[in-house]
Amino acid sequence: MNKRVLSLIVGVTLLGAALAPVIGYADRLQDLNNELKAIEKKTAEAKKKIQEAERAADSLKTQKAAETKNLEEVRKDIDDHAKKLNEIKMQKLTAIEDLDRTAVELQQADDRVAERDRLLKSRVRLMYMNGSVSYLDVILSATSFSDFLDRFYALQNVVGQDKTILEANKADRQIIAAKEEQQKVQLAQVTALEAEEEAVKQKLLTQEKQKQVMIASLAKQEEAAEEISEEQEQAVKELALRQQKIIDEKRKEQEKLNKKPATPAPKYSGGKLGWPIQGGGGTISDNFGYRIDPIKKIRKLHKGVDIAAPRGTSIIAAEEGDVLIADWTSGYGNTVVINHGNGMWTWYGHIREGGINVKVGDHVKRGQKIAEVGSTGDSTGNHLHFEVRLNQEATDPMPYLK
Repeated sequence: MNKRVLSLIVGVTLLGAALAPVIGYADRLQDLNNELKAIEKKTAEAKKKIQEAERAADSLKTQKAAETKNLEEVRKDIDDHAKKLNEIKMQKLTAIEDLDRTAVELQQADDRVAERDRLLKSRVRLMYMNGSVSYLDVILSATSFSDFLDRFYALQNVVGQDKTILEANKADRQIIAAKEEQQKVQLAQVTALEAEEEAVKQKLLTQEKQKQVMIASLAKQEEAAEEISEEQEQAVKELALRQQKIIDEKRKEQEKLNKKPATPAPKYSGGKLGWPIQGGGGTISDNFGYRIDPIKKIRKLHKGVDIAAPRGTSIIAAEEGDVLIADWTSGYGNTVVINHGNGMWTWYGHIREGGINVKVGDHVKRGQKIAEVGSTGDSTGNHLHFEVRLNQEATDPMPYLK
């Protein structure tokens, strides 16, 4: 009986010793799975923040574009009113010159009236002072009836001419005076119009300043939203790195548990990368380097090469590796990132909606189809944006492809 109990105890002990590593591997796998879930949760939260930041940036960009368009319209209005104001100023200058000329004409008319009036008075005074000779004396001193008529008509003509000239001068003065009043009214109207146009111009200039401030504020907010997006993108990349390490460790633990070799982690050892478009298709439409961004209209680094190809064209892995990212990323749209080991990643951006054919953690072979060409994200047409990154720093892909 004692031998039987002893054998049972020894058997249980040996069984426990044999199962202990298996249980340990299983526990470690569970821990790794839990950590992967936590990373997936954090990644989802970061991507949500990216989407919110991108929506905010897009909304701000739209507002900024609208305000910029309004600013252009305001500036056009300012130019139009400035031209109109200049025309009014010219009209005012002309009106002032006309009024000055009319004032001179009026003064000349006054002078003519005064001179004619003075001549009449002088003639009367002269006749009075030269021996009380009157028009009646001249008429009565006639030597005959014919002489009388001649004298009468002559005197009548003199008086009539003096009166006619005087009345004409007075009428002329009245016309000029009326003209002056009309010109004063016109000048007042032009001056009022000038003041009105000046007020409109100043109002538009104020609007211009307000819109400039608004656009600057929107640009600052847009920049802040993009910074948030970039920060969260960096967080997603770091989480992807951590996720890859856990996947590698999980692969090793699974190997221990199953007692069979697992797929080794990729280790890029140099050499040429494969062309990322199946069959060597596509055409390079933009190279690596600084350029004016076609979307944001600012000078910035283009971190890869653009390969134009029809929508749906197959995208293949440039080298063997593990999928780090297979999701939407800021600016790149639908994206696949492959880790080839030794710090080398390749990026495949602007993949069409529903065009990603791999998932995070997949081990892909060189030349394996991973996605299809599209135009998602910040894109102006169907193409593949292809990047090579060494220790997360973008480098010119062409030396690796040629």
